[in-house]
Amino acid sequence: MKPLPTDVPWAFEGQGSAWVESPLQFLSAVEAYTAHRLSTQGCILLRQDAPGLPEVHAALRRLFPAAPPAALARRPTRPRSTDFTWVVGDAFSGRVQRMLLRAPRCRLVVVDDGLAVWHLLRLLTAPAPRPLLRAGARRTPARLALGKAAARVLRRAAQEGRLTVFTVLPLPPGLAGATADAGIRVIRHGFPLLRALPAQDPPAERRILLGTALVNDGLVRLPEYLGWLDRRLAQGPVAYRPHRREDPRVLERLAADPRARLVRTGLPAELELRRLGAGYAVRGLPSTALVSLGLLARGASVGADAVPAHWWTDAAPAGLREDLAATADLINGEGRGAGA
Repeated sequence: MKPLPTDVPWAFEGQGSAWVESPLQFLSAVEAYTAHRLSTQGCILLRQDAPGLPEVHAALRRLFPAAPPAALARRPTRPRSTDFTWVVGDAFSGRVQRMLLRAPRCRLVVVDDGLAVWHLLRLLTAPAPRPLLRAGARRTPARLALGKAAARVLRRAAQEGRLTVFTVLPLPPGLAGATADAGIRVIRHGFPLLRALPAQDPPAERRILLGTALVNDGLVRLPEYLGWLDRRLAQGPVAYRPHRREDPRVLERLAADPRARLVRTGLPAELELRRLGAGYAVRGLPSTALVSLGLLARGASVGADAVPAHWWTDAAPAGLREDLAATADLINGEGRGAGA
């Protein structure tokens, strides 16, 4: 397969482009384009210094040669006209927000970036504009000013019917009505493209654990998470798929444990574990990946273990704790429980 191009000309982008910075954002953008519900043409720009994106693109193209064209880019490119559909994965990104301030009044689409989509919609539906900042982010004067200006742009786009959110997540009670009242169009999808692709060879282990970034991000205490891993490993051998920001201390412990096999392909679970069949169990702490697998791996048992209150560090915002608790309930409802 030829290497991805860089410095993409405008002619290549047609009437739309996407800017993605993570594997989930990339897969969501491909689903959005393939559905032909947002834009029928466009180029997906992959953030050049984001690890793993070229590999995810190559893996998907092997399975789906008709995937939208993609290219590496150092930064997002500004839409040039109102007849343009701009797809972004992280509306809290400073690069995206600076570009929003310069963009014409084009169509805007936000695709999944995990639970951040709920946080984004709460900010956009607040009675008065609130700065678009990630939960727990540093609130410097410059960042607050940029976040508030970006919020005004997105709120105006919603009022004018130009803002769509494309997500695998259902909206929590109350948020769906507020989102509709604000003029934001929400499309919930179930990864129809990924579900239709040929199945991968299943892992040898019947029990699979998905890793987490919560420890590495300073939100969950390391000893508590390692204790949870020990209890899971005591039930039998597992294949452990680390998060791309997994804490190195967790990886070191697992590498020395014969009950665990570290699976480090660099590809997202949504791509490699889709269509997992009966007899397999996938577990982890609450995550968007488990929500997705509840839809993709219909034959498998998919479940999440809620994070106990004493696991959290003081750095974990109350809103994040509540959202992850709601996500666990969602996974264990759609994914058929957290037993085993």
